[in-house]
Amino acid sequence: MVKVRWTRAILLAAGLVVLVLAQVGCAEGEGQFDMERLTRGDGDEQISVSGSGTVGAAPDQVVVRLGVETMADTASAALSENNEQMEQVINALQDAGVPEEAIQTQTVELRPQYTRPEPEPGEPRQQQRELVGYMASNVVEATSDDLEAVGDLLDVAVEAGANQVEGIRFEVTQQTDLLTQAREAAWEDAEQKAQQLADLAGAELGNVISINESTTVPRPVRLEEEARAAVPIQPGQEEIRVDLQVTWALE
Repeated sequence: MVKVRWTRAILLAAGLVVLVLAQVGCAEGEGQFDMERLTRGDGDEQISVSGSGTVGAAPDQVVVRLGVETMADTASAALSENNEQMEQVINALQDAGVPEEAIQTQTVELRPQYTRPEPEPGEPRQQQRELVGYMASNVVEATSDDLEAVGDLLDVAVEAGANQVEGIRFEVTQQTDLLTQAREAAWEDAEQKAQQLADLAGAELGNVISINESTTVPRPVRLEEEARAAVPIQPGQEEIRVDLQVTWALE
């Protein structure tokens, strides 16, 4: 009977600690301690805490996606005209300061073009399509470190023969240092929460049992813009975020 009473007392004390932690979480702010938990069982005591760190970063590179579409009666004529026109675009981009290695072909396509003639009044609609020509397309991506000259770059490409501007995206290329900063901030956040909860529970943080990381890096921002000179473009700022879920032993 003594052993049973001691067991019930231990379970009751554990339940009170969990209840106190839950009340503290609500008092500190809604949702602030949603991911924190203290577990007890088989003689092990653990605390699992989430932490997050965010670092702002200005894009340092712009990628312009440009294309040339040409139409001709024959496939060879469509391709020949397209190749000539795209070569002029690439030369113009290089003359504007884009290195040759920063221009990369993305897609090359050749598609037959069909039409279904409208019937004369009173005649049935024709089911047979008629081949009217071929459409050739070539898309390249040009990468530049000069974010302020994007409008001029578009203007140069269009004047040289680019008739498709598929999009513009900004990128943060040097992410390693930024990820390190965000990770350190996430760790400090998690450790501070864990220490506070451990103090409230009358315990001390022990060894780290597990660490889980989730990283969010800037996605390319696409801007669909009409190809013209001095296109107003604002790169803005991107965020790199690291989320940690850390479990400590309690002593």
